[in-house]
Amino acid sequence: MTGLLLVHGRSQELPRRLRADKAQVDAHVAAMTRSWLAGLARGAVLAGHPAVPASAVELPFYGDLLADLVDAHEAAGGRRPDLESLAAPGRAPAARTDAGTRTAERVDAATDALVLEAAGTLGFARPEGFGDLLGNGVVRRALQFLADKTSTPQWIIERFLRDVAYYLTVPAIRGPVLAAVRRGVDTLLARGHADVVVLGHSLGSVVAYDLCRSLDVPVRALVTVGSPLGLPAVRRNLPGVSDPPALPGLAPPAGWSGPAWINGYDDRDVVALVHPLAPLFAGGRAGIRDERTVNPSGPHAIEDYLADPDIAGPVAAALK
Repeated sequence: MTGLLLVHGRSQELPRRLRADKAQVDAHVAAMTRSWLAGLARGAVLAGHPAVPASAVELPFYGDLLADLVDAHEAAGGRRPDLESLAAPGRAPAARTDAGTRTAERVDAATDALVLEAAGTLGFARPEGFGDLLGNGVVRRALQFLADKTSTPQWIIERFLRDVAYYLTVPAIRGPVLAAVRRGVDTLLARGHADVVVLGHSLGSVVAYDLCRSLDVPVRALVTVGSPLGLPAVRRNLPGVSDPPALPGLAPPAGWSGPAWINGYDDRDVVALVHPLAPLFAGGRAGIRDERTVNPSGPHAIEDYLADPDIAGPVAAALK
């Protein structure tokens, strides 16, 4: 049977005092896996498929790793992204010699771009004047605009976009996270699975796409939900990605009909504001199937995304 790799998003870390306790970490990962499988079971049954067995699933946990890497980066001199410090369009940044400062500036710029692009999707009017940009905190106003439009607290939006920026712009963070998720594939292979379906949520959808571009194992389907991959700043900052970005190499199972990349989004999900994905990727109109859903528990809720039969059905079908 094909293995199923679940790639979670940000903000999944344990409290720092518990991160070295293997029993606590294992219990946390087991609870996350059960939650995902519960949603999948509801959606799969509605689509006419049996529930996905736990034996076919692996959820590589990188939540503590990401939190520790960000902490270490900041402790070494890399500051947190400052949403007030937006450089005007076309203005070159001042020359710096400190590597940590240059890295922090890349994170700042990427975070600012993510905020402005997300707000622009909902109609935020970006001021044109250079002085207005630097003097009145345009990024902070864009963040407030996003919060008002989506009923999502500013701190949640800011932390999410900051972590996406860290993953995209700091190789010392992206590399270990990607390697941790790749080890999940190795675990599935060691259990006897010869191929995989990759399912990513939120930041995990970016990691999943990143992984699938270079994975040397057949990927039968890629499923992304609540994904920020529609934001131009995300696609621009993924290393080695062209414009428009290419589809990952997927190998759907025999008898598969239609695109092998399924992308689910809720119109109210602040993380997935730019949708659908199909027009944004080279060959996407033929290679990506976008599914609009309405999540009753919350626009970004993973259990609700997976309970949609149009999302869970293809997952279950690809695992046969």
